[in-house]
Amino acid sequence: MRETKKAPLYERFAQELEDQIRSGTFPIGTRIPSIRESSVQREVSFSTVLQAYRLLENRGVIEARPQSGYYVKLQPKKMVPEPEFEPVQGNPTNVSIDEVSLRLIHDTLNLDYAQFGAALPDPTLLPTSKLNRILAELARDGKFPHHLGEAVEGREDLRIQVAQRAFGFGCDISPDEIVITAGCTEAICLCLQAVCKPGDLVAIESPTYFGILLALEAQHLRALEIPSHPRKGMSLEALRFAVENHPIKAVVAMTNFSNPTGSLIEDEDKRELVEILRAQGIPLIEDDINGELYFSDRRPRVAKSYDTEGLVMLCSSFSKDISSGFRIGWVAPGKYYRAVQCSKYALNIRTSVLPQLTIARFLESGGYDAHLRKIRRAYAQKSMLMSQAILTHFPEGTRITEPGGGFVLWVQLPGKLDSMELYHEALKAFIAIAPGYIFSPTHKFDDFIRLNAACWSEKAEVDIARLGKVVKNLLSQNR
Repeated sequence: MRETKKAPLYERFAQELEDQIRSGTFPIGTRIPSIRESSVQREVSFSTVLQAYRLLENRGVIEARPQSGYYVKLQPKKMVPEPEFEPVQGNPTNVSIDEVSLRLIHDTLNLDYAQFGAALPDPTLLPTSKLNRILAELARDGKFPHHLGEAVEGREDLRIQVAQRAFGFGCDISPDEIVITAGCTEAICLCLQAVCKPGDLVAIESPTYFGILLALEAQHLRALEIPSHPRKGMSLEALRFAVENHPIKAVVAMTNFSNPTGSLIEDEDKRELVEILRAQGIPLIEDDINGELYFSDRRPRVAKSYDTEGLVMLCSSFSKDISSGFRIGWVAPGKYYRAVQCSKYALNIRTSVLPQLTIARFLESGGYDAHLRKIRRAYAQKSMLMSQAILTHFPEGTRITEPGGGFVLWVQLPGKLDSMELYHEALKAFIAIAPGYIFSPTHKFDDFIRLNAACWSEKAEVDIARLGKVVKNLLSQNR
């Protein structure tokens, strides 16, 4: 009988290293041993290691960084299939979001639930102790003027810090062009008020963050869904067709690591996005709340960095990386600055001063970049481990997106399983999830759920296994 040919040594070494990576020995974003180090440690030739590394690079498991070495770039094996883009033929939608989107927030208050629903950061990764020290110093020094107000646009020291950060990702924004807000959602609402009136049509990604849909509904605006690629973001082809054939007053997009898909619009595509809208004179409301939570070696730019006419209104906040409770966000609204400033004054006069002062002090003290590096590594690892657990415990046919940043996973259920039915069954098992139903005004994503990987832990793996059983039970009942 003919003997089975043994795999080449470099292939066996590559498989051993990939197994170690998938087991968590080398988390996403970490450096693996150099070619020379592996050659010595494993007692194999230099060329064998080089061939193995090139094989893993071709598989997308690792990546080479110039003058730095090789780093882990592992992605889940099963992804959401790429959608086929079709020209947008119309059908603007009156937005009406089910109460489930509001209940998700209430779910987070129930400590008996496994918290996979709301997209909240891991509280253990936030710099809470440092913030508390700053608060204590402010109280001890008596330098916080309780009786005084603040400018509508917010504290200057915080706006300076924001402008400095923005310069680092391609934006020449002065502190006088920034308005501090009560979170990113308020920033988006102020932008919508500045450029739209009730009944106007707004183009949005599909799927999109349900908070944007709530904002549209509150302001009586209509939505036009633009299909989005699970990795590349909003289809520019579909958007071009839409702006040329519909009276669109604004576009809202999360250009970096969108919620719920984690998609990233590449920098050159951001340039094209800005040019498409510039040609029609349409403002872009850009949500960059996840921009700092990238898993690669470089922070992606924002569309605002390609804006020469003030049409891009850049929104973000510190809720995902510094404090989810302080609710401090900001907006650089370009040519619409005065309109946003007036809307802010009419809405709540100004943002709470103490949280502004605390975050400004934290940014000034240094260490923010080191903090970001730590949480990026953590969220990359958590996302990978949760993806692996889902593929292990969910039924065959389950698919997951491959986020390049942030901490949410967009999961497609097998067998066209209804996410609302799963949502209610999961709650009975004390598991909170976000059904895909609420990420589209026309409920296009009934067979998807969004899961929060920020909460990943050993206990979370047990909960994912329990959720997988709920999915399997529903699947068997519906057959």
